[in-house]
Amino acid sequence: MTSSIEITSPRDPALVPFDRLVEILLAAFAFQDDIVDPPSSAKSVNIAELQWRFARDTLFLAHDSAGRVIGQIWVEDVGKDAYLYKLSVDPSIQGGGIGKALVEAACAHAESAGKENMRLHVRVELTGNIAFFKSRGFEIAGEGVHDGYDRTTFWKMARPLQLAKTA
Repeated sequence: MTSSIEITSPRDPALVPFDRLVEILLAAFAFQDDIVDPPSSAKSVNIAELQWRFARDTLFLAHDSAGRVIGQIWVEDVGKDAYLYKLSVDPSIQGGGIGKALVEAACAHAESAGKENMRLHVRVELTGNIAFFKSRGFEIAGEGVHDGYDRTTFWKMARPLQLAKTA
């Protein structure tokens, strides 16, 4: 399927279908409702939040052959590293390589910007998501605990982007 998609990184907010991005996010994260504790922050995403993020971060969109947006991923600059979040693909077409293409586009962007690592957080309960990110070169680099919890609630994962420099 990835051969029939196009990945773009829009710079003009007028060209971004924020309502469609909210729709994809809510649908893609819905399966987590009875799995993760605490509930995912994706449940409260709205157009205003995505517009705010667009002004701050880098967005990558996946489009099908008709030009319809079918997936998204966001990249935040966090100093020497970049942070990946809100990877979401329309659930009706998941499993066709769209998520992989989005992750690779985001990592290539961060590497070209000189970032050392791509980082992300994934809930401990989401073993399929953990396996997906491991298949893309990410490893568990630490653990995290949401406020009010006394147990690990998410894994911190990282993927090296820059090859070690030799002198």
